[in-house]
Amino acid sequence: MVRKYFYLLIGLTFLLSSAFSQKKDSSIISTITFIEDKPIFNGNLKDFIQDHICYPQKAKQDLLEGTVVVVYWIDTLGVTFDHTILRGIRKDLDEEALRVTKLIRYEKPAMQHGKPIKVRYTIPVEFKLSESSELRKRVFKNQQ
Repeated sequence: MVRKYFYLLIGLTFLLSSAFSQKKDSSIISTITFIEDKPIFNGNLKDFIQDHICYPQKAKQDLLEGTVVVVYWIDTLGVTFDHTILRGIRKDLDEEALRVTKLIRYEKPAMQHGKPIKVRYTIPVEFKLSESSELRKRVFKNQQ
């Protein structure tokens, strides 16, 4: 009978010690639907993109315009990574949109509860030819 209680006591001690010694997993990923402080870019992001775009020559010749939608992550230091095309136009324009968005660096990352967090960001990259190209486009359409 004493042995029975002894083994029961040892078993309970083992169970309780293993239950209380478990650490919480700090690598759990949670989904945030509202960001307290969005990432801060120094300047106007749209102007930055337009200033750094090198319109592909073939796309100019083909009078190709449109918007490429790029998705990327902003890490806890404000660096962008894992750039992908969400909606593309053509390979040359898609590659240029990726090249330009990889140049983007945020001055301050997104913040949640006072701590920097990693966030996913979606941005349109607009390819628009100049007005003289518009005139060429109308002339080209009238010739057909």
